[in-house]
Parts: sequence; structure tokens; C-alpha cells
Amino acid sequence: MRIRAVPLGRLAPVALMLAAVLAAACPPAAAAPVPLFRLSDARLAEASGLAVGHRSPGVLYVQDDSGAGPQFYALDATTGAVRAVCTVPDARNVDWEDLATGPDRAGNWSVWLADIGDNRAVRSEVRIYRVPEPAVGSSSALTTGRPDVWRLRYPDGPHDAESLVADPVGRRLYVITKSLFGQSEVFEVPPRPDPNRVQPMVRVGSIRFTLTGTPGGPNPVGQLTATGASMAADGSLLAVRTYTDAYLWRVHGGRVAEALRGQPARLPLPAQPQGEGIAVADGALLVDSEGVDSPVYRVPLPASVLAQPSPRGPSSSPSPSSSLATGSPARSSPSATSAGAQAATPPTSSYRAWLVSTATVAAFAAVTLLARRRRRDR
Repeated sequence: MRIRAVPLGRLAPVALMLAAVLAAACPPAAAAPVPLFRLSDARLAEASGLAVGHRSPGVLYVQDDSGAGPQFYALDATTGAVRAVCTVPDARNVDWEDLATGPDRAGNWSVWLADIGDNRAVRSEVRIYRVPEPAVGSSSALTTGRPDVWRLRYPDGPHDAESLVADPVGRRLYVITKSLFGQSEVFEVPPRPDPNRVQPMVRVGSIRFTLTGTPGGPNPVGQLTATGASMAADGSLLAVRTYTDAYLWRVHGGRVAEALRGQPARLPLPAQPQGEGIAVADGALLVDSEGVDSPVYRVPLPASVLAQPSPRGPSSSPSPSSSLATGSPARSSPSATSAGAQAATPPTSSYRAWLVSTATVAAFAAVTLLARRRRRDR
């Protein structure tokens, strides 16, 4: 999805000043990204999701969110060359924004494709497709098996979303919405598809992002918007990214909703023009971006982050941390889900960042309205 930059006009210095204050207040911990390859194939100009192959080792999967067709691409994980174009029969690409790999409920390696993009928040139905993960060999053109299709709606009306989570332990799917104001909602997908009706998703949590000062993205609001998600193959780590940062939670026993109540670690990502894809792989994050010839980076996860015991307790807005969070001990009662759905008040340590975030978003919105009014007056 392309985002057109909005002229900041007279209020540009205000937004820039606020971003600078925030960067000074919350200096991000540096990571050492390593460029792996570039997405030089013109068909990947709007590469969005990113996932690691399991049935086909040495393969990364990406999909293009331009709506070109019901296809995803198998890339060589070393060179980035397209090894195969995988076509999904009986599927439609309205706005495929993410994809994920992992075992389905029967334990079969699968690829999930999330047709969940909705810039104007008008879609009454979104869809997720599941196909068996292909065995990528010498053929450059593959057709997957017929997909399972989830026809879905949100319980509170349409949302824009770009992030899909496939939990390999709990065998559940989650959709994370995208908001310009930093409040993303997390919805659980019904366990089985029903081709005869549109099923409601269930809200199980929320994530509050604040401005970080990390460079990258189309504008400062990109620091507040969720653009991709992934889980480790063993289900122990959940990663959600914005245009500029990754947020990490430790997960135990497939209890994703409980994990989201913990305080995440924030890992600044390398500056990308429109970074949307993320995959957890072998102690690192892999991240991509839209744009022809854009690099795919490997961002190592700090050893101190992975080794640090996870704190317990309710969560608030994500903030820089040297540790990963986990949920409290498992609870099977309905109260566990409802508690995980509550957004906490920002803690004192991040309250200033929260205020600056709110002020900057308000300034950006005011500039947008001013620009539109001027265009109407011409």
C-alpha cells in the first residue's frame, strides 16, 4: 500500500520539534542490521509480508499488495531471486497485506494469506486463505492446492489491517489492526473456516504504540502504525513491527492474548522507506520494504533480550526495554480473555512519550485538514 506524503506547511517545525524531543527522551537501543539481498524483481515493487519456508528450507515467501493477482512468491533466502511464482486457485487479491507460515490444526505445513487491507475502512468482509506450503523445486510456476477460506468481519465494524499472526503452538490466527493514532486492536480468528457465512472475529487484546524517534517510514506517524507481524517457529516469540520499530513479546504455551498484557521490548529497525514485512528466524528478525531494489535486512536479536527473564504484570504502551515480556500464568476462565483485552494507562516512565505522541499526531492531522481546505479553496 503506497502512502502519499502530506505537506507539513507552517506546522512542520512543530512536528519536527516534537519528534526530536521524543527521540531525546527515549533514545533507542542500537542493533546491527545486516543487508541480505535486494528485491530487484519488478514484480515485488510493493512487497509486503515476509515468511520463512519450512517444507522448503532456504526459501522465503513474500506477497505483493498491489492487488495484481492471487499469487505469492518463493525467494531464494540467500540471493533474493524469485524461485517460483505460487498461484492460489479460486482466490482473489483485493488487498493482500501479510502472509504467515506454520502448521495448521492437523499439523500440515501451511501458508496463510491475509486479504485484510482496507484503507478507507469500508469492507464488510475480509478474508484469509490457507494453502499447503508448496515444495519449491526446479519449476518456476506452481499452483497450490485449493485454499481453505475464512470469511471474516470485525465485531465493531471495518478496520484497516496489515498484520497476521499464525501461532504454531496454539494453532490460532490473529489479525492486528492498523491505526494512525497508535492504538492497534488484536482479533482472534475462528479456528475453522465456514464457507457459508461471514464469521465474526473476537477481540482479545490491544497494543498501544508511541513515537520513538527512530528514522524511517513515510512520515512520523509511521512510528505508530502496525504494518506486519510474525511468530517464531517454536511459538516462543511474537514480533509486531511498525514502519520503524519491532516490538517483541515472549509467549508460553500459545497464550498470545496473555503475553500481550506484558511489557514488550522495542528493537529499532534499519531505516526503510515503507517497511512492512517481518519474519522471526534463527535468533534474528528479517524485514523488508516496498520499493524496487529495496534491501531485506537481518536484524539480530540481542542475547540479553532473549536471555532476560520475562516480567509479569499488566502492560501499557510499548517502550524501549532490554527484556521481553510474557503473560501471567495460564487461566482458562473467560476473565483471562477480557483482561487481556483491556488497554492500560501509560506508566510514568513513558507518560511524556505518550503526551508527545498524542500532540504530534494531532499536529499532523491538523496539517492534513489544512492542506485539504486549501485545495478546496483553489
